Amino acid sequence: MKTPRRHHHHPAGATLIEAVIAVGVLAVAVPLVFGTIAEAGKGGQSAEAETRAPWIVRACMEEIQASRDGKPQYFTATTTGQPFPPAGDVWALAFSADGKPVGKISKSLYERGGKELDGKPVRYIAVISAATQPPVANTTPMLKSRVSIEYPATVPAKKRAKLDFHTRIP
Repeated sequence: MKTPRRHHHHPAGATLIEAVIAVGVLAVAVPLVFGTIAEAGKGGQSAEAETRAPWIVRACMEEIQASRDGKPQYFTATTTGQPFPPAGDVWALAFSADGKPVGKISKSLYERGGKELDGKPVRYIAVISAATQPPVANTTPMLKSRVSIEYPATVPAKKRAKLDFHTRIP
């Protein structure tokens, strides 16, 4: 004799436990995805800045040389062996996304950041400086110069990423 089988009918849909597990998985996965996307964006900005750096540094070194020759385009004239910028000032140049100079940036604009200078978009800020070095016997006195490429230009100076380039100049 066979006993009739009872058919257990499960309601369609998810149980409360399944719903809680699904929400928990989403609570962990969503922030991870957004974090990954943010980090990828930072990596792209860094790679772009490193690609533009040779052009930006070259333009800054040309401005230093023009300053030494008494014909600066953006800053004041300097003499061989004279450190720059003057105390309390900043020598900063704005550069476009393709690494072309846009113009000189004031100290206040440098500190707070900005996306435009005279109506032209700004992506990078290059800060130029030179300081005296202790003299070495039987050598020409040299200054230690630094070009610091900072990005993105829209954020305050303290929050920007930086690429520093150092050299010596007479």
